[in-house]
Amino acid sequence: MLVQCGAAPAATASKLVRALGDAVPETTAGKQDERAPQETAHLLLALVAQQTEEQLRQDAAVRAEQAEGVHKLRIAARRIRSAPHDLPDAARAGGREPAARGAALAGQALGPARDAQVLREHLDAVVDAETPELVLGPVLRRIDAELGAAHRAGIEEARRVLDSERYFRLLDALDELVAVPPLTSRGHVASRELVPRLLAQDDKKLRTAVRDVGRTEDPDSRDLAMHEARKKAKRLRYAAESAIPVFGKRAKSYSKKVKKLQTTLGLHQDSVVARGKLRELGIQANLSGENGFTFGRLHALEEWRADRAERDFYAAWDKLPAKKIRRWIRR
Repeated sequence: MLVQCGAAPAATASKLVRALGDAVPETTAGKQDERAPQETAHLLLALVAQQTEEQLRQDAAVRAEQAEGVHKLRIAARRIRSAPHDLPDAARAGGREPAARGAALAGQALGPARDAQVLREHLDAVVDAETPELVLGPVLRRIDAELGAAHRAGIEEARRVLDSERYFRLLDALDELVAVPPLTSRGHVASRELVPRLLAQDDKKLRTAVRDVGRTEDPDSRDLAMHEARKKAKRLRYAAESAIPVFGKRAKSYSKKVKKLQTTLGLHQDSVVARGKLRELGIQANLSGENGFTFGRLHALEEWRADRAERDFYAAWDKLPAKKIRRWIRR
């Protein structure tokens, strides 16, 4: 009926993209936009629009039970949560927080399913690499039963959240953030002026976290300190990636270096989680009258993986520019 009356279908299903119009960089369509955003607000809104498009695509992938949908949707949710905080002075907190809280909800709901999936795949691969005489008892069966059940429960919970009224309010909050952006006067500051200062803040937080790692000798406290450093590295990486439209190759190079830090710290944290689960599985095996040798061996291999990840982290840390980030990126 509407078409017969002269209406035309929208070029995109996204209300965010329709609201932004020409403000959305062509990179969302797979093309390179050579025009860097002039105002910080432009950069912020473009980031939110791009990641919301990705969230909608991966939302559909999760509902279609595609293997990587959970992982990619979780990343999109994290980036949406991060974007308003990467450029915190560009928008009022009261206007950006509902979207960030909603994205946190989605990311947290997807976490258990993804974590169980990653750990199961890793442990299966490690067991498969062992010689048969070192695998004593139903090791793979116990791993798959435990983590398979955790993955299925996580998927069910994620779908419940994605069908909830609260999740759909998140989508409305994202639409509202772009359609009626709660900008401050600093949102109109040139992005080339404001972005380096914000990057410098996150760079400082990461350096403080890394110093805390070096000052910690207790193994458990050191694991926690490295996990905190990982979170700071992740935030700095997202901030650096958001600066690419402004500073181009220099920001891209910097973000890759920070990503390397985050990756090594992530491997270390994965080993911490794996060791906890292996200890738990070893105890269960022992109580069931099974041989726990293999779980102890796998635990030792995870300790080795943690040590290697820490060495790789410090090697990557030495390659991070030591100069003041504000001067380095604008040079």
